[in-house]
Amino acid sequence: MPKVTVIMATYNDDATIAESIGSILQQDFDDWELIVVNDASTDATVNVLEQFSDEERIRVISLDKNSGSGVARNIAIREAAGEYLAILDADDIALPQRLRLQSAALDADPALAAVAAQVAEFGTWGGPVPGRWPTSDQEVASRQLSRKMPIPHPSAMFRTSEVRRVGGYDERCRRAQDFALLLKLSDRRVRCLDEVLVYYRTQRPVTLSYVIRNGRYAQLARDRFEMSQRGLSEDALPLEPTKSIRTDLASVKSWVVRNLQEQIGSRK
Repeated sequence: MPKVTVIMATYNDDATIAESIGSILQQDFDDWELIVVNDASTDATVNVLEQFSDEERIRVISLDKNSGSGVARNIAIREAAGEYLAILDADDIALPQRLRLQSAALDADPALAAVAAQVAEFGTWGGPVPGRWPTSDQEVASRQLSRKMPIPHPSAMFRTSEVRRVGGYDERCRRAQDFALLLKLSDRRVRCLDEVLVYYRTQRPVTLSYVIRNGRYAQLARDRFEMSQRGLSEDALPLEPTKSIRTDLASVKSWVVRNLQEQIGSRK
């Protein structure tokens, strides 16, 4: 059995997925398997995946109907044989030491449910540009208590048992499924390493409408989590976000800060 299962959901990523898979093949840690769930792609993704058919550690599961990343990831989670689950999107790149360093961190502290690492944004606009996530256990725990994203999901590695304990990703959330999962794990310790281990592909500039929409879905994830904690059944939980001046103002502030940071960074 492999130590780490890397899970990758893909939909129409034929331009980037070969590079993403290649970054796993180039790891300096060999005890892994990769499960790719092709979510009914309509481009040449399936042809790209065929290029890796001779690699025994790579398994491809193809869906007949596009079902969303939450469904695709949950299928991979059910099939995973690894003690740990590493997330890698089909347009991101894992640095060669990623699996080794994160699995070692989980080995060293059995109380941790997940370990992430710093991510550096890149894209057609340039990069990579490193971000800055809190690394002290106190700061991360504070973000959990305040219902903020505690660690970057694109670089997260989870204990498989912990993800299965909470039922995996919330398939009814169309967005913010990563946040919803980490909310369900808020009763467990998580950590973020200081080193950049994933290059995270983004588009710049980010539009205000995109940030507002994501903010509303993040609030929906919080609402669904809080209601479930109070004992409401799954059928009673809301499926769509509601407009909130407070939430939208927070999103506008976040968008302004991000744009200022990007402008300052582009001048360096």
